[in-house]
Amino acid sequence: MNEMWNNLPAEVFSEILSRIPLKTLLQCTSVCKSWYSLITSPIFIATHLNRPISSYQSRLLIVRQLRELSIKFHWTEHYSLHLDNDTLDEFAKLDFPFVSKNGCFNIVGICKGLVCLSDDHGTNIDLILWNPSLKKSVSVPNPSFVCEWHGHFGFGIDPVTIDYKIVRLAYLNKYRPPVVELFELSTGSWRNIDAGDFGYIILPGAQQAFLNGVVHWTGYNPNKSGGSLHILIVSFDLRNESLGVVQVPPCVQEDRDHWFMRVTVFGERLAFLHSDGDRSWGLWVMKEYGVESSWTKQFTIEGSRRPTYFRENGDILLEVRDVYSGGWDLVSYDRKSKLIKNVDKFGTICSFNVDTYKESLVLVKGLNEVLGRKENSGGAATCEETSIMPKEENEVKEKRKI
Repeated sequence: MNEMWNNLPAEVFSEILSRIPLKTLLQCTSVCKSWYSLITSPIFIATHLNRPISSYQSRLLIVRQLRELSIKFHWTEHYSLHLDNDTLDEFAKLDFPFVSKNGCFNIVGICKGLVCLSDDHGTNIDLILWNPSLKKSVSVPNPSFVCEWHGHFGFGIDPVTIDYKIVRLAYLNKYRPPVVELFELSTGSWRNIDAGDFGYIILPGAQQAFLNGVVHWTGYNPNKSGGSLHILIVSFDLRNESLGVVQVPPCVQEDRDHWFMRVTVFGERLAFLHSDGDRSWGLWVMKEYGVESSWTKQFTIEGSRRPTYFRENGDILLEVRDVYSGGWDLVSYDRKSKLIKNVDKFGTICSFNVDTYKESLVLVKGLNEVLGRKENSGGAATCEETSIMPKEENEVKEKRKI
């Protein structure tokens, strides 16, 4: 058997391994030194990361729900993985080892197997990059600029360099350009980005939408006169590291109530959700990115149900108020049949976060060996008889600081 594997070309052997589920792949690292070196190499991690989901595999969704404690404004956080099938079967419960100093963590973004968490307390900010599948995380150093008014984070992966990045926009006041800083996982450090005369502001509490290497937030133009905010979308391109603006549908540009709107992604296109209060939610989709005239009303969701996630099969995950308990349930809504399926998740209002999740090997060997660009795959993977697979408690529970 060993001879058969040893005779395979390196690229063929690597291709075979990249198709194996993550749990089995981790077990393969204990076979021998060469398998461990290959599977934990930067090139293999990037190959595994970018492999599309096969037709026989179900997409995974990561679900975060908050449950209120007896202490006011404090919650317990529960994370789980679910198959994106008709019944949203639970794939795995996730151990969440972190404790917030501020009630609960804010999910900055979820991208390619990593979850970016922030916990703001006073002028300090705790930032964490977490791979829940490996039970590994790294603490990100604080940005150099101390923000006393408010700041916003965005998270995603640069599709060109295959490097994870965190961007932070901090405002001294609404009449000056933001201070922009960028963190790269490959370097483990922050650097400043020139914002020029960029004069647009991200709305407080705005959630990000990440699409094709660009982070988006709902924002506004502070220089417009009148009582409205003149709503727009602020963007940051992780590829060329530049700020930009995308116009929202004209019918919502002058809306005064920004709590009932957010930028999102629908069918791999930029989209915008807007509510008139308790009566309905409308979804607009931008058919051609950056072209204001291409906004198209996709559909309307009647009632006060809050859209949380748009599923691949066309269904929508909604937060719905339970009239008996007073809490909120997560349900799956079929737009065609108008039927609702309960997915046995409950919490408080705005307590659910749902996103696509892909298991990855990122952080398997720690920060500095994740996505390096100088290593190569080497020769054919020949098997040695010794195993150097670390013990599980060290390999999957280690928490390293930058």
